[in-house]
Amino acid sequence: MYKFRLHGLVADLWPLIRIMQMTGFFLLDYHEDMSFGWTSIRTGYASTVSCFMVIQYLLLFINLMKQAEDVNDLTANTITVLFFLHSLIKFFYFAIRRAKFYRTLATWNNANSHPLFSENQSRHHATAVGSMRRLVMNVGIGTIVSGFAWTAITFIGDSVHEIRDPDNFNETIFEEVPRLMLRSWYPWNALSGGGYVVSFIIQILWLFLALSHAMMMDTMFCCWLIYTCEQLIHLKEIMKPLMELSASLDTVVPHSADLFRAVSATTNAPITSGDGEGIRAIYSNQHDFSNFRLNTGTLANVNSGSVGPNGLTKKQELLVRSAIKYWVERHKHVVRFVSNIGDTYGSALLLHMLTSTVALTLLAYQATKIDTVNVYACTVLGYLVYSLAQVFLFCFFGNRLIEESSSVMEAAYSCQWYDGSEEAKTFIQIVCQQCQKAMSISGAKFFTVSLDLFASVLGAIVTYFMVLVQLN
Repeated sequence: MYKFRLHGLVADLWPLIRIMQMTGFFLLDYHEDMSFGWTSIRTGYASTVSCFMVIQYLLLFINLMKQAEDVNDLTANTITVLFFLHSLIKFFYFAIRRAKFYRTLATWNNANSHPLFSENQSRHHATAVGSMRRLVMNVGIGTIVSGFAWTAITFIGDSVHEIRDPDNFNETIFEEVPRLMLRSWYPWNALSGGGYVVSFIIQILWLFLALSHAMMMDTMFCCWLIYTCEQLIHLKEIMKPLMELSASLDTVVPHSADLFRAVSATTNAPITSGDGEGIRAIYSNQHDFSNFRLNTGTLANVNSGSVGPNGLTKKQELLVRSAIKYWVERHKHVVRFVSNIGDTYGSALLLHMLTSTVALTLLAYQATKIDTVNVYACTVLGYLVYSLAQVFLFCFFGNRLIEESSSVMEAAYSCQWYDGSEEAKTFIQIVCQQCQKAMSISGAKFFTVSLDLFASVLGAIVTYFMVLVQLN
């Protein structure tokens, strides 16, 4: 047994983590009771869910093989198989690489802080948490609505499909199929009686689990990007007051090595010189810092003590320098966090785009056969909208990461760095060098996750659609 405590991103993403645990992900940590017995039960539950998902998927594939003679049935079943391939890939991808997910979740647990900018940091942290939880709620509602819509449309229209007449090979007949959400083969009669009830229960459970497995993985990815973007906004907002602070040090010759020293050694350790007051208490009674209205006069009147030639006490000089070090260390932490996200998700994003490209191509083929508003048209459009929504979800937040990281250098250059100290000018040079290339997430180095990728997907769909229309 251990003392259960949530901190960092684990606490911020706790609703999402609980949903993933309930739907059978191999997310075996972050429980109140980590004893051997309960861990074994959770492992058994996750293993049972994984077997259930694989068996039902294989039954879908068997049905695909049995109906391979008819082009229309083959195309429709292939789209279904590819559509749910996302769920299996992401479910087992998480199981195999969960150590990387744990590492990424733990990246932000020990992020440094600074007393001057703690209020701004807390505000952006609260904004990120609110946005992440709204995203989890909206995706959860969308997943539930999609599952119920998928179930409801099953009972609309005729439940038949066209097959070749066994008595006359040149003729076709209509064969009744069970009113189930998915076309699947079963070793029992699924048309009526107890076999139908069992098949229906299996499919509705499998459907909701499959949709959840696909969307929860994408949602965690987007939540990490939301948190990253808020941290970048925090760094941009404190850039200007940081230059105002550093302008007070224009009479002090800096040491470049101090710029890269860990900020924790300065901001978290108590100051032993002077009256022994901790560094976090220096501005404890000042409210101007919450609005970032900093000036040399405010700094000079913070507390009593010997004042240097620049109008600051020794403690104030130390705090100003530590603020610059804080910015550098926080930006390095953000870069490391984005790198961990890319390492964790890169291969999964590549597999997602490969299967989506094939599925959307087949959907374009199916869309050419829509001639009226019916169940077939709604089904094709439902597949198309859901598949595009999956791609758009991570492309939107990936593009936001690129935009926010690109504007950091602009924010650094536009602040009044020319009025700052030599140390501040060196700091601005370092920032501009580090931020020349925007941060981004790639799909295993094959593509960059952005709205340009989504536009390319839309362009490919239109191209395939027009070619197929001309061929018909």
